[in-house]
Amino acid sequence: MTKLPHKKIETERLILQPYLVQNYRAVFQLIQKNKPRLIHSFPNMLNATETETATKDFSQQKIFDWNKNKSFAYHLILKENQQLIGHFNIKDIDWKNRECELAYFIDVDFEKKGYVSEAIHKILRLAFLFLEMQRVTARVVTSNLASQRVLQKNGMQYEGTFYNAYTTYDLQLVDTYRYGISKEDFLKTALP
Repeated sequence: MTKLPHKKIETERLILQPYLVQNYRAVFQLIQKNKPRLIHSFPNMLNATETETATKDFSQQKIFDWNKNKSFAYHLILKENQQLIGHFNIKDIDWKNRECELAYFIDVDFEKKGYVSEAIHKILRLAFLFLEMQRVTARVVTSNLASQRVLQKNGMQYEGTFYNAYTTYDLQLVDTYRYGISKEDFLKTALP
């Protein structure tokens, strides 16, 4: 099992900063602002961040999970002004089979600017080249066309639909698509 150093990753316009407890207020504000958009995709996160105090505990849990190699959560920060604009997580890691899942969201004010695609490319490189994953997947609510396009742009292929398979924060069931990519396919198509 590879131990991932607790350090930031930089892209052209972004900093992917491992979760820091001191950012809990900014995380709380980001989640509250985007709550209507996150209800169907991040029910566990919404349940765990209903107050600032709970969000501080949630942030501490993300650090604990990192230290135990359970998941690797990042703040998505805009380089130009150090603003927190999103969340990125490498989760559901299966070290035996070398597989994991990506989960992410970006603030509504920063959609359609290529930030998520930029982050996904960097995270896929990390997953395949450093963590030595053989396969990476992501689940997306069927109505989230923008996220589907971002995954496709990064070489991930549609693999199937989960019907009524995801209990949401508002206790509704929604359909999700699963996308995936193998290390082999990523290396064939990946840019530096």
